Amino acid sequence: MNHHITHDAQFPLSSENIRLLAELGFMAANGGQLDIALGIFRGLSVLRPSKVFSYVGLAVAYLNVGLIEKAITELIPASEIVDSEHEQIWIYLGLAYQRSGFLVKSRNILHHLLEIDALNEIDKKFVISILNNDSTNQFNLTAPLPALVIEQHFISENLV
Repeated sequence: MNHHITHDAQFPLSSENIRLLAELGFMAANGGQLDIALGIFRGLSVLRPSKVFSYVGLAVAYLNVGLIEKAITELIPASEIVDSEHEQIWIYLGLAYQRSGFLVKSRNILHHLLEIDALNEIDKKFVISILNNDSTNQFNLTAPLPALVIEQHFISENLV
């Protein structure tokens, strides 16, 4: 993937088409259809390289099939590419670190996000639920991420 692209590609897809592709990508990711999700989100990262949803989509796809290190590998450089919503990258990075067993690193990231007060209410609830699952040892390391939370984060009018 070319990480040097900084402007959205000029391509004849409307915002609605981009949104539909993202929804399909998240459905594929949540359904464990890795190849389909990766194809969609890699394409969207070319079309909208400065938007966070494609990088989080790639990470979610990897997380849902247990490829946690690949999720982390997608998220770390994304923080330098996207133009806004960096906290979304950090939320999923915290989740990935938690799933990989790096609980201290995960907690540090997630607590920092809560302390800087940069999260909306949905994101705060998501971060708190991740932390609560960690502290009660009830977190299922192989369970798919909740689709509703992901859709509330990324399938919105601010998507494109």
